[in-house]
This record gives sequence, structure tokens and C-alpha cells, in this order.
Amino acid sequence: MNKIDSLSVRTKVLLVTLFALLIRLFPLSSLLSNGRVTFVSYDSYYHMRSILYTTQHFPHYLFSDSYINFPFGFDISWPPLYDILASLAALIVGFGNPSTSTIEVVAAAFPVVLGILSLIPLYLAASKLFGQRVGFYSILVLAIIPIHLMVSMFGATDHHVAEILISTIAFTLFIFSLNDSSCSDNLKKLTKKELIDCIRSRSTLYAIGAGFMLAVSVLTWTGSPIFIGLFALYVPVQLAIDLKVKRSSEYLLVNSCAMYLAALVLIIPIASAMVREGYELSAAFVSWFHVVYILVMLVFTLVCWAVARLLSGKGQWWHYPLAIIALIAVCFIGVRSLMPTFYSNVMAGVSYLLGFDETLSTINEALPLFWDQYGSFTLKSVWGGFGLFFFLAIVSLMMIMRKRELSTNPSISFLVIWSIIVFVLAFSQRRFMYLLAINVAVLSGYIMGELHSWLMPKAVKDHAGKRKKVHENPSNVPLLMVLGMLLLPGFLISAAAVSSPSLMPSDWEETLDWLKENTPVTSYYQDPVQTPEYGVLSWWDFGNWIIYRSQRPVVTNNFQPGVQDAAVFFISQNETNASNILDERKVKYILTDISMVKGKFFNIAKLAGEDYDSFFDNETTNKGSSTVTRKVENGKFKNAMLVKLHVYDGSASGHYRLLYESNTTVTKDPEVKYVKVFEYVKGVTVTGKAEPGETVYGATTIVSNEGREFDYYNSAVAGEDGTYNLTLAYSTENSDLSTHAILPYTIIGKNSRASKQVNVTESAVLAGEILSLDLVQV
Repeated sequence: MNKIDSLSVRTKVLLVTLFALLIRLFPLSSLLSNGRVTFVSYDSYYHMRSILYTTQHFPHYLFSDSYINFPFGFDISWPPLYDILASLAALIVGFGNPSTSTIEVVAAAFPVVLGILSLIPLYLAASKLFGQRVGFYSILVLAIIPIHLMVSMFGATDHHVAEILISTIAFTLFIFSLNDSSCSDNLKKLTKKELIDCIRSRSTLYAIGAGFMLAVSVLTWTGSPIFIGLFALYVPVQLAIDLKVKRSSEYLLVNSCAMYLAALVLIIPIASAMVREGYELSAAFVSWFHVVYILVMLVFTLVCWAVARLLSGKGQWWHYPLAIIALIAVCFIGVRSLMPTFYSNVMAGVSYLLGFDETLSTINEALPLFWDQYGSFTLKSVWGGFGLFFFLAIVSLMMIMRKRELSTNPSISFLVIWSIIVFVLAFSQRRFMYLLAINVAVLSGYIMGELHSWLMPKAVKDHAGKRKKVHENPSNVPLLMVLGMLLLPGFLISAAAVSSPSLMPSDWEETLDWLKENTPVTSYYQDPVQTPEYGVLSWWDFGNWIIYRSQRPVVTNNFQPGVQDAAVFFISQNETNASNILDERKVKYILTDISMVKGKFFNIAKLAGEDYDSFFDNETTNKGSSTVTRKVENGKFKNAMLVKLHVYDGSASGHYRLLYESNTTVTKDPEVKYVKVFEYVKGVTVTGKAEPGETVYGATTIVSNEGREFDYYNSAVAGEDGTYNLTLAYSTENSDLSTHAILPYTIIGKNSRASKQVNVTESAVLAGEILSLDLVQV
């Protein structure tokens, strides 16, 4: 026997599990420092805020937060189960009183645990479908598939891995229910005892378990209706197959109804306890919507089966799909007429899932799988998320669909429908790639199992007239080489992901720590019910970082409330209009970084309702015999508030001053740092007489906290009577700020060249005082 097959199944599974655990824990050394965890990506930071709150107020969770969408607050739509379980784990590890450090470490390790647990239902499902060999290869693929590792590594504290685990358990239990169905083909002929035995059968119990997991998924992810509806979409397909092969479908009726009824039993009291006023039928919150939705799926299943029963033996099998399509159309019209609120919530959810929402087009992870934000075809996301496994899965799916098992084995057809639906979701939005990880693992495991059989066949020999399989002990080198080629790309991508995870840059860490220590503390952080004193404006990507690391309220975060106000502010060409937004939002500080100027500007302009191309001019240059056209930043780009602030340090504005900049220099001409913090101030107004219609400038030299010197200026035009009003943002004396002026202001008239110097106190800038200074004799 060859070395691969000589290992026991248990040993191979344990080795893969150990490897999966180690690679997911690999980032621990780089993410854990001095008892503090640096978390992966953006959403993990808001999960940490929620987990800290829940741990301190267990079992109560954060359902509304005044630190989001400042000053209006925001109702949190994330279901609470993930954060509650992470908090419970922290309480257990911390013996009921865990420190912040303990909570962070437990929360950072929590996705690793859930990721490893996902191997169990995957192995069981793949083994049930195709045998233990495919089960082993499937978990081997999942252990190293990049997209699963990214959501289950240490520090990736997000609910995505919980979605994978819970949905996979539900799908696995349903597959077991289809494989182990033992109910009679004719329910009407069952005696009372036989009916009870049917209900108590393993098949029905598996289906009930699947139903319970669907209810649990509602408490884990707002997109749980995807899982619930997937089964309902499978039912008419399987009924059509059963009609074609003339097979009774009572097993499908019993299992599907048992599953949905079990989900209802659990979700009704949950919805009753968690429904919020104003969100009674909202799909975004745990509400009565989910009860109605499951009921609709149950009724749909019953009607589909009844139609199949009615058409059984009466005409061609393909009449059934036509009848179901007509039935769905009638149902849509009926639901839209009788339940408009429910219908609109469903359609809004469908639109969101398929990526039709305008805001989604500005989110990288919500873009279509094969297209970038500029509409260009790309394989970058597919390769980065799956390596070769994605393409193996496509080939495998086509192989399975060509085989006869699709019509003879309902669990195989369920896998196909499940996979197709999740493929469609991933195609519409790349954020759903992680849901596809399980399907890709099973399908890749299947093709690896086939390769194993082809490269290491078992000979069949005659023994006394009987045919018996015996091993020929072929070399395992060809198999290892082929498997190595298939596994290596995914492993290398995963190794790169755990070696260099998507972390908060050190410049942002230092900036947020500075913001926390050097700005006035805001109230109600630990119990965010009332409105704090002021807010912070940045782009939505950085909102969760600011809330958790700096403990300051934000206008917008990754939930994206207030995102349009932020976009309009940063794109604004007019300081007054920009300041009006800050006044309405009670903003005191603005944070910018170079990515907003260079990379995110396209999305900022789009959400502000501006044409991105209008910020650039085409410049044509000659290179030899050819001409090259490139886009260059025009005056509109340079006049946008974002560019005025981050590139020009607030010059040409009177209410914005630089307080802090990070250490890293990203451009040298002009010298621009990575991250900057600005303060929105009333500013001091210098007023007096100049020549009528003359432009009056005020300028001084500023030195930043990093020792960088730059010139700050603003200007105003004198009226017909010669009066000018010039607003300036920096003080020149009595300031203890690390970024400060080193010279008095020089006030000068452009035409008259009359100039004077004036000092401005810090109190004058903060209070918006008025100083008189005539440049010409009245």
C-alpha cells in the first residue's frame, strides 16, 4: 500500500486540522504586542467595540450607538449572536471579570476557533456525498484556501466565519436528511405508528436540525434570508428531476417542511423578543419579516409539491417548470398587492445582494467579481481569493452535472443548486467569495479524489470466479506532484495573507492614539445612548478605527450613514458650503490620509454626485513619433476641500488648521505626510481698510509636529468702500499646540503692496474674535 493511503482517515484529518490551526494562528506574533491586539481590516474594530460593551453589560448588547452618524446616532443592524458568544468566551477565560487585553485576545482568537470548527461539517458533507477520500481533500483545500483563511485567521474578528460555519452545518444536516430519508413514498397510506416513526426518523431529525441552524443564522447575519431561500429554490428543481425520473417526492416534502417548521418554532419567540419599534417588518433587523419570510418559503414548498403531485403522470415533466414559473409570477404580483411593505423589503434585499445599490458601487468588496471600480475586467479577486481552486471548482461542477448521479441522488443535485446560487452571489459582489469557499472546497476535493483514482487505480482480478479489487501499489509520486501543483498557488497566497495581513497602518495607529490623548474627551463612550459633545469627520473606511482606537464619535463609518455629507464636504469647492456641513454635524476635527486623495477620490466624487473626470484635464505630449495623453489634476481638483487640507495644509481657508501629521512622507513636491488631523475653528477675522477691490492676503510660516515648515495663507477681496474681512485659522502666540506659527501674520494688499504685521492669540482664534487693521489711511 502507498504512503498516502497507509495513513488512517483519523490521522489524516487530525494532521490537516492541526495544519489549519497553525496557519491561522501564524499572525499572532505580529498582531499581539504588549497585551494589545492590532485587528485585521475595518469591521473587526466595530465588532470589538460591540464585544467590549457586551462583556461589560452581559448579556445586553449594543443595538444603538450615538458615536455613529454623529450627532444623530445610528441603530445597529448587525445581529448580536457573534458578539455575544465572543463576549461569553471572554467572560469564561477571564473568570467573570476579564481585562480589556483578555477580551481583545479572546476576540482575536474566536474566528480561528470557528474556522477550525467549519472543517467538521465540511468533512461530513463531502464524505456523505462522495466518500471519505473526497472529504479529506475537501478539508485540505479549506485549510489553505485564501478567502477562508482571511476571515478565520487570528485578528479577523468579524462574523463572516460564523456565517460559513452555521450555513455549512445547516446544509450538511439537510444533505444527511436527503440521504437517509426513510419515510414511505405515500404519506396517505401511513398508519399512525408509521407516521410517528417517520417524524422520529433520522432523516426528519436532520431536517429539524437544519431548521434550527437557519434560525440561528438569522441571529448571525442580516443576509440570512439567502440561506433560507436557497432551500426553497432547490425544491422545485428537485421536484422537476423527480418527475423526470418518475420518483416519488414525499421525502422532499417531509424534510423541507420539517426544516422550515423547526426554524419557525425558534424564530417566532426570538423575533417577538428582539423586534424594534419602527422596524417591525425590516429585513435589516431581526423582526417579524423573518417569520413571514420563512412562512412564505414553507407555503411555496407546499405549493410546489402540490403542483408536482397534480402533474405527476399527466403530461411531460417539463410542464412542471413552466407551471412553477407562472406560479412565481402570480405570487410576486399577489405579494406586491397584498403585502407591499414585505415585498419592498424583499426587493430591496435582492437589489442589495445583486449590487444594484449606488452606494455599493463605491465599495471595493461590493464590486462584481470580475470587474474593478472603473469597469475593467480583472481576475485579481478570484486569484487572490482562491488561487487555482476556483477554476478547479468550475470544471468539477461541470463534471458532476454531466454524470447520472445528478438525477439519481437528490443530495448531489442539492450541492449543484447550492453551488450555482453562491457562485451567482459571488459574481454579483466579491464580498460573498467567503461563502463560496465551502463549495469550492467540496468541488476541488471531488476533482482531487477523481485524480487520485486515475493516478492510483485499484486493479480488479479474478479469484475463483469472483472479481475482487486489490492494490497494485503504484508509485505515489505522480499523485503528489499533481496535488502539489494544484495546492501550491493557494498555499502561497494564504502564506502571504497571514504574513502580511490587512492591518491598520502604523501612521494611522499613531495618529489615532494622538487624537485620543490630545483632544477633549467625549462623553458616553461606554454607554452610547446620549449625544457626545462633538464629532470627527473622515472617510467612512476609517470610522470604525476612530471609534475604537480614539474613542471619538464619527459622522460616518463602515455602516455608511452620513457618507454623502462626508463626500460633499471633501469635494466642496466652497469653504462656506463645506463649513455648513460641519456646523450641522457638530464636527470639531477632520482626519485625512493620502489614499483619500490618490485612491478613494473616485468614489468620494461619485457619492458627492460629481463627475470624476471633471477634476482632470487631458494633457498630450509627444514621445518620438507618437503622442501620449494623460490625465492631469486641474484647478477644480486642487480647490476641493480634501486637497486643500491634505496637500496644501488648509491654506486658502480660514477655519481649518493642521494639528498633527504622521511621520511618513508620501510625496516630496510638495512634501505631504500620510495622515493628517485638522481642527475646525471659528478663526480670527482681521478687518480694516484697503484699496477698493483689492485682494488682501494674510500669511505666516507654520512648523508642524514633525518639524516640517510650510506657508499658510488666506485671502479676501476688499469691497467697494475698501473694507476687507480676512479670516485666519492659526494663532501666532499663547499657543501650546505642537503645530504652530513661528512668525506673526503679514497682512498685505496685492495692488497697494501696503503691509502690516499682526499677532493673533489662541483665544482669539477659538472665540472667533475680530481684529481691526487698516492697510491704508481712511
